Amino acid sequence: MSSIVPRHCLFCLEKTHTHTDLCHHCINKLNLNQPCCQRCASPLEQAAITSTKQEVMLCGNCLSHHFHYDRVYSPFTYSEEMRYLIKKMKYQKKIHFAHTLATLFVQKNHIIKDFQLPQAIIPMPMHSKRLRQRGFNQALELSRFFASHYTLPLDYTSLIRSRHTDLQAGMTAIERQKNVQKAFKMAAPLKYDHIALIDDVMTTGSTVNEAAKILKKIGIKKVDIWIIARAGLEN
Repeated sequence: MSSIVPRHCLFCLEKTHTHTDLCHHCINKLNLNQPCCQRCASPLEQAAITSTKQEVMLCGNCLSHHFHYDRVYSPFTYSEEMRYLIKKMKYQKKIHFAHTLATLFVQKNHIIKDFQLPQAIIPMPMHSKRLRQRGFNQALELSRFFASHYTLPLDYTSLIRSRHTDLQAGMTAIERQKNVQKAFKMAAPLKYDHIALIDDVMTTGSTVNEAAKILKKIGIKKVDIWIIARAGLEN
């Protein structure tokens, strides 16, 4: 009689009894992104939330700036645990962590107000030079799970990264914005009105905003951003 080797939690090493590499206890300890801006998902201080029944909570940046994307969905902050999982996936080729991270997104997206499904899923494209260096596109691996789970079309060929850009870690918001200018183009037209761009982490949003600008130019009416964790410049 064959037996199944149980999974053990990546953090506490206890048996998980879940469909991920984390146990229920460690999943519940992950920092949820609440409260957050209901446009860019930037974490908000609880003290900044007024007692009035405000329909939409926006951060100061969203109140004073225009962005090409419409909404960012991110159930987690870029805490120590999320940083560990995401960096292991990206830089140590733990590709199977994409399944864990995408599963966590699905499990916790109930905390996101007015979560809406798009007509199609598009991973943030990676330039061919970076792809050769890393060996895989983590956004595509996340997108495969989402497309399967939500039964949505996955398009990873229409939007391409046409210009290689520098790694953005350590850059200021202005430097990040300049770094990704004209970094994307369309290789094929899209027939959808509403799509979701998938990525792992968002800091200033410069990269996803540049990609969303290209999509809006070809007639996409609504561009949402799905990310696992929302970070700040200090990360």
